[in-house]
Amino acid sequence: MSTKLCDLLPAERDGTPASPELLERRAKFAATEIDTALGVTADDTDFAGVPCRTIRAGDRATVLYLHGGGYRMGSPEAYNAYVATLAAGAEATIVVPRYRLAPENPFPAGLRDALAVYEEITSAMSGPIVVAGDSAGAGLAAALVVAVGAGYGRAPDGLMLLSPWLDLRCSSPFYETATDVFFPLANAESARDDYLQGAPTGDPLVSPLLADHTDFPPTLIQVGGNEALVGDALGLTRELATANVTCTLEVIADQGHTWPLIYPDHGVSIASIESCARFVRSIKSGKAAEKP
Repeated sequence: MSTKLCDLLPAERDGTPASPELLERRAKFAATEIDTALGVTADDTDFAGVPCRTIRAGDRATVLYLHGGGYRMGSPEAYNAYVATLAAGAEATIVVPRYRLAPENPFPAGLRDALAVYEEITSAMSGPIVVAGDSAGAGLAAALVVAVGAGYGRAPDGLMLLSPWLDLRCSSPFYETATDVFFPLANAESARDDYLQGAPTGDPLVSPLLADHTDFPPTLIQVGGNEALVGDALGLTRELATANVTCTLEVIADQGHTWPLIYPDHGVSIASIESCARFVRSIKSGKAAEKP
């Protein structure tokens, strides 16, 4: 990976073992099945030494998708079905890294893995590149954009975030008023503490809501109207608008955290994935030049 990008990150640190409860929760992230009717191909490939799941449905764009799970759970295989549907609709290739998880690997290990994969993808691909993710993965995707913007790499052409966790201060009033049962404040604080292990919550590479958003690419943000992360989504939308960055916010009424993943067959979930596919298809290479 580029030394200049690496220099943006704090030094890696030793973590702590995962608790038996966390290991049990991780085991529930079972692999999902790809619908063979979609006509996609899937294989496991390393990028920059990071194991990745790559699902191919065309070359209209390449999407680096960072899975959610509070920085401490999740796997590429658990996203097989969702990513395959998105890839087919977008006529794109989607790469899902198996980035290192906390608490064994606290910040910045996961971000370092994401940057390594991103840099290898950008060196190999000439078409549009979109960075995407859900929940903590959305925060990781936005943090990647922050790191690239401060360095010397190729900027992504688009950013796509589902139920984004962007502010690890966890101070949004929506934590108190949200009716969604997924990702309450106690879970957010526990995941944050496992991930940061003493790193400051105000670091823009941790809380990308606090970054300078001037050089962000066109962005699609989706959030459920019932979830605690409405505040994070609104905050980034406001910041991007203030920075004169093209941004679309889709608030889906009566939906909770990462609803397309939890209820993939519901009509609102299908519509949300279709909106993401349209966004990827709309992205053109343009802001992808490397900084001098």
